[in-house]
Amino acid sequence: MAAAYAALLAVARSLREILNLEKYIDPLHKEKKVSLKEKVDFIVAFLEDYSDKHQETLGREGNGIRKAAFEAQDFMDSYQCSVSTIDDDGSTEEADLNLDRDLTMASERIGFIWEETMKMNNRDTTKDLRSVSYSFPVDRSSTVQATAKKMVVGFDDDLIVIKERLFEDSPNLQIIPVVGMGGIGKTTLARKAYDDSILSQHFDKCAWITVSQEYRRRDVLSGLLKSLKNEQSNENEAELAKLVYQCLIGRRYLIVIDDIWSTKAWDDFKMTFPDDGSGSRILLTTRLLDVASHARSSDAPVHQMNCLNNDQSWELLRESVFEQQSCPLELVKVGKKIAENCRGLPLTIVVVVGLILSSGNVTREEVWENVSENISSREPTIALQCSKILCFSYDRLPLRLKPCFLYIAAFPEDSEIDVSKLIKLWVAEGFLKPNDQFKWLEDVGERCLEDLVNRSLLLVSKKGIDGKLESVTIHDMLREICITKAEEEGFLHGVSSKMNSRTEIIDKPYRRLQIHCTNICQEWKILDSSVRSVLLFSEKYKAPTIDLRSRYVGVLDVSQVTWPKISHVISTFVNLRYFAFNFDFGFPVSISIHPNLETIVVYLEGSIGRVPYEILKMPKLRHLIWHTRPFRLSYSSDIGIVHESDLQTIEPVADFIFTEEIIKILVNLKKLAVEYYMNDHDWDYYNLENLCHLQSLEDLQISMCCWPGPSMTWNHAFPIGLKKLFLKRVRFPWENMTLIASLPNLQVLEMRTMAVNKDSKWVMMEGQFLQLKYFLSSLDSLLTWEMEKEHFPCLESLILERPKQINEIPSGIREIDTLRYIELRYCKKSLVISAKQMEKHQHENGNDAFRVHVIDFDGYDVLF
Repeated sequence: MAAAYAALLAVARSLREILNLEKYIDPLHKEKKVSLKEKVDFIVAFLEDYSDKHQETLGREGNGIRKAAFEAQDFMDSYQCSVSTIDDDGSTEEADLNLDRDLTMASERIGFIWEETMKMNNRDTTKDLRSVSYSFPVDRSSTVQATAKKMVVGFDDDLIVIKERLFEDSPNLQIIPVVGMGGIGKTTLARKAYDDSILSQHFDKCAWITVSQEYRRRDVLSGLLKSLKNEQSNENEAELAKLVYQCLIGRRYLIVIDDIWSTKAWDDFKMTFPDDGSGSRILLTTRLLDVASHARSSDAPVHQMNCLNNDQSWELLRESVFEQQSCPLELVKVGKKIAENCRGLPLTIVVVVGLILSSGNVTREEVWENVSENISSREPTIALQCSKILCFSYDRLPLRLKPCFLYIAAFPEDSEIDVSKLIKLWVAEGFLKPNDQFKWLEDVGERCLEDLVNRSLLLVSKKGIDGKLESVTIHDMLREICITKAEEEGFLHGVSSKMNSRTEIIDKPYRRLQIHCTNICQEWKILDSSVRSVLLFSEKYKAPTIDLRSRYVGVLDVSQVTWPKISHVISTFVNLRYFAFNFDFGFPVSISIHPNLETIVVYLEGSIGRVPYEILKMPKLRHLIWHTRPFRLSYSSDIGIVHESDLQTIEPVADFIFTEEIIKILVNLKKLAVEYYMNDHDWDYYNLENLCHLQSLEDLQISMCCWPGPSMTWNHAFPIGLKKLFLKRVRFPWENMTLIASLPNLQVLEMRTMAVNKDSKWVMMEGQFLQLKYFLSSLDSLLTWEMEKEHFPCLESLILERPKQINEIPSGIREIDTLRYIELRYCKKSLVISAKQMEKHQHENGNDAFRVHVIDFDGYDVLF
């Protein structure tokens, strides 16, 4: 259903856009278009609600909806292409007929989907909501169960932490959530803690309940009562809750709530557990971070479980197979290879151990070699066993998140996925719905990404210094589920180079293509008009070429493609929304007339490219990004009629001039990176006095590519909304720091090589840097730095890079309560010593999280 849902979202977006083009809408047809849009919006909302309630596959009915949705999208794309190519002088009679035909055909397909959704709405879909439980792992064989019991290997530290929290001296009821992806060992960890013999002496009452995805409150309460009192009861829900409460009141109890899937489930039971100062504990396991955060005690952290490393994986595999016996030496190498390929997921190791033990002879090298050859997560036995657990996470996803998750299948295995790129692609694909809470779809995308991370479907790879996600990864086993589901639904198809093939022809009706090119100078011919997205990943210097015939393509991520005739073909892709390409043959000017293009990503190999200023006036452009080298705008005195644009990102641009006209265009700009080459000009030439009028700007980077002269001193105000500011080789005197310090929202400040020559003094004042969390500076020519802890009330990280004259950490820095990290890069020994003394003092006072990191002149960590 995810593919059909995504297609319907694209149709809804097309209808919104068409209704905004009033000059192209026949007034007699406007009511028809409005009605069609309302119908599509209703279907989308209905499918979201239906999917949330019923995770089962819709079978033939779902396939029919998907096919009709694809066809409706095709007709709407054709309609939009026709509208986009109509001249301002008016449409021809033939064009009018084509528009009417496309709209009529789209209406018919949507009418079919409407009828199918009405049947679903009228059908009695009430399910028998029983308390469904499964224990880990799915395979019930004795060998696998025995393996699961040993699965605390690698989680010894987790077990120690959990036990400490269970036994800590606190009279209040403590809820201890354990979070992690499916198959990572949450239940086994909880069971190991629960089975500790000391627990039965410490707690008066102990009970274990499994809530799972679908539950009946009465059945869970009945099971809990039986576990506590060893007796059955036929009372109603209210009486059962009362009996459980009475059984627990006045006693120190431990309740394990395993496999909980929603905040509602916790709310259904939390009032049953008395908090009477008896020192009771509730241990809760879940895959969902929002459930854990909702349930946890206000002052209690969530316990996050992570994958095993290679050594821990091998230890678990070895102990599970050989127990107290030693592993034969000839099996160690292949065994470590098997453990490494399990990718740190205990569930996979459990299944592999079951295969080895079921062979009848665990010391036969052929058995281990066979397992090693088939350990790929595509191997049917392993994939089937693991998917029974991992698929629960996908099945329970809200429909609005399923296309976003399936799109991860487009990225290569083991890649770190750039969050910014991923969200831009989601926006271009139309997966994200506008809402009243967020102004921009990119903000909706950030929330969706956080949701996938919180559901343990994506893993955080890197966070920015402001705490925002920068890159994510996906576990191999989940990626295989993602690929399988995407293929099954016709959502996305992956193709790879064939051995020694110079030309690949793709002529099947695929909606989205992920191409992995491994051959040198390979040509890809994509002939079918159904293709809407092409994402091509190539190994470096392979230089593939592409021949694309679909005029309806919306996403082209082909940055490694050699495309000499790009200027000739780009104008035919009128529905293009995301375009990432390599620029070696001159910037295709025709790009600036594309009506739907939202993101342009250019990989520039040669010198700085010139771009016509009209690109800033593109009606839907949101992100303009150059890699490797900046671009330079070709300014014109006749900029024409000025309209506000949707541009949010420009990076990096060379010698940007802040004219009044451009400032009026860039009212929504959020991120700007500028490099100045200062060819015979000073700051006045660039109209920097207008910079402060970019009211939406949050992230500003200004770099000088040559050393500025004495007359090039910066004294211009910055936009008041800045959250990040990066300055490099900008002559910025310390006495002008109030221009920065007074920015009320500034969280990140980097000032590298400020080119200040005279010895300076910096006396900080209270009421400045109120939100600053991260400060990096070279402290150029700063002789004296006077500050108190109140001057950096929120500072968390301080990085000093080559300060020339500062000999020790200011005393005020030592007293900042929020400070957690100091990094010293190529600093004086006296400064390093003072920082290390500060670290020692912090640790002696119980702040073990505080760290000082020192890098010497060779770039290596210095040990003290």
